[in-house]
Order: sequence, then C-alpha cells, then structure tokens
Amino acid sequence: MNWTDNVVMRALGRLCDFMLLNILWVVCSIPLVTIGASTTALYTVMLKVVKNEEGYIVKGFLGAFKENFKKSTLIWLILAVLGIIIGIDSRVAAGMSSTMRTVFQSIFIIFSIVWLCVVIYVFPLTARYENSIRNTFKNALILSVAKLPYTLLMLVITAGPVILTFLNTSTLMIGIALWIVIGVSLVTWLNSYLMRKVFEIFHKDEEEN
Repeated sequence: MNWTDNVVMRALGRLCDFMLLNILWVVCSIPLVTIGASTTALYTVMLKVVKNEEGYIVKGFLGAFKENFKKSTLIWLILAVLGIIIGIDSRVAAGMSSTMRTVFQSIFIIFSIVWLCVVIYVFPLTARYENSIRNTFKNALILSVAKLPYTLLMLVITAGPVILTFLNTSTLMIGIALWIVIGVSLVTWLNSYLMRKVFEIFHKDEEEN
C-alpha cells in the first residue's frame, strides 16, 4: 500500500468514525432533554480526536454520556429555558410600535448571541474540566469575550450551516439529511480544533501556579 492509499484509507476511516459518532449523538438526543449529555459526550471524544488520543470511540462516547449525564442535563435545561424566554420575548417585541420594537429586538438579538456563545463553550468545558455548573457558565462567558476571535469563528462554524439549512425547502431537506448523517460531528470536530487553542488559557494558569 503506497502513501496515497494509506491517506485515503485513514480519511475513510475517520469519516466512518464521524458518521458513527453522529448517529450516536442523534439517537442519544432523541428524548431532547438529553441533548446536553449527548453534546458533552461528543466533545469528550472529539477533543481527544483532534489530539490523536482517541481510543474506542463508541465506548468513549457512552462512558462520557453516563459520567456527565446529570450535570450536562441540568446545564441543557437551564439553557433551554433561557432560550425559550428569549424567543418568547422576541415575539412579543415584534408586536410593539416601531421605535420600541427596534430597541427591544436589538436587545434580544444581543441576548441571543450571548446565549449561543455560552452554548458553544459550556459543553466543551464540561467535557474537559471538572467544575460546578455555576463556574462552568461563568467560564463560558469569560472565554466568549477573552477569546473573541475564536468565538466569532465558532459562531460562524456553528450558526452558518444552520442558517444555510433553512434557506429554502431544498436546502432544508438536504440539510436535515446531512445533520443526521455527519453534520453535528463535523461542526464539533472543527470547534474542537479551536477549543484546543482557547483552553490554553487554563493550561497557562496551571503552569504559573
């Protein structure tokens, strides 16, 4: 087997791993309330994948799902409630007079962006570090600002494909299929590469102490 064949085989193997992880994430997220635990488990594996430290991906995913289930589920429920409140308030603001509508919609757009930033960071933090729920949220907010260039890039990586999915009926059908097969894994993998750089701030603190 030559070098090219070896690269192709490794790429195909990785693709199969991502598809398997994606299916695991979808299946474990079906009750909806378990999305947080599934996402934490996916990040647990992907953060190891980007460092070439992964072992058995199915075992790793299921082990992380079980280990972080309670904490990740509570975090997800908090985020879901906040997201619903922001969504409802945004709809209410849409019915206000023009001036008030502009002001309040601008406020809720900011809240929505902050909410999404926290969502992006909170599950990788849960996967990587032992901490209280309160401190995990706190660190997610701090990192969103402290590592703003990375945050903006991950916002594009995360929200961009979702926006493209809902452009029209055709993109919706194609998008749903891709999200079920491999989309979530790809987004998590890309974000995990950036998270490695972001988490260096904690490693520096540990070295200084």
